[in-house]
Amino acid sequence: MSEIASDPPDGIHDKFTIHSFVIRMWLEQSDERARPGVWRGRVTHLPGNEQQHFTDLKNIVSFIKSYLKE
Repeated sequence: MSEIASDPPDGIHDKFTIHSFVIRMWLEQSDERARPGVWRGRVTHLPGNEQQHFTDLKNIVSFIKSYLKE
C-alpha cells in the first residue's frame, strides 16, 4: 500500500508515490563478556504495517527496495 500525493515539491511529476518506513534497532548484549553484542532491528512499512525483522543491514535495503519497484 502507498499514499498518493499531488504537486510534488520538485514539480517534475504530476503524481508520485510516497512510502514511509520506521527502522528500529537495538543492541542485544551477549551473556559472555568475550563475545560482542548483536545488532537486531525491525523495519516497518507504515501504510500497510508490514514488518521485517533483521540482523543484517542488507535486509533493510531489500525490504525497502521491494516497495520502490515500478
